[in-house]
Amino acid sequence: MRRLNAAAAAAIIALLGLVSAARAQSNDLYVLGIALFLACIAVVMMLLKQHFDAREDLPTRAFLPSQPGSCFTVTFLLGLLAVVGLVLTRSPELYHVGLGLFGISAIGAGAALKRGYDLIDRDRARNHLDAH
Repeated sequence: MRRLNAAAAAAIIALLGLVSAARAQSNDLYVLGIALFLACIAVVMMLLKQHFDAREDLPTRAFLPSQPGSCFTVTFLLGLLAVVGLVLTRSPELYHVGLGLFGISAIGAGAALKRGYDLIDRDRARNHLDAH
């Protein structure tokens, strides 16, 4: 159910990206809107892959990656998406969309960062117990 909610949110944000690209009055906003759309489509595709992997009992059951390096990559990408949201706030018509995108991306980046460090701590604890 969590994947379904995340996919629905990503689809809505993708549509907002297309709307912002359609209403863009500069090339920068057009490119940002298309980039937002493509990023959200990539997230939906990742969620679809995780869904079918889970049906085959493969280990990718969480929305966030299970490797620390992947978590930090997701954090970086969500940080870039947050910057896109801040750029969108420069336009009066897209102020609320940009602010919402910034907030969602910042929360997601924080969750991915926490998961990455939790995975590192879990591996350290496991290695510490193996050493004794």
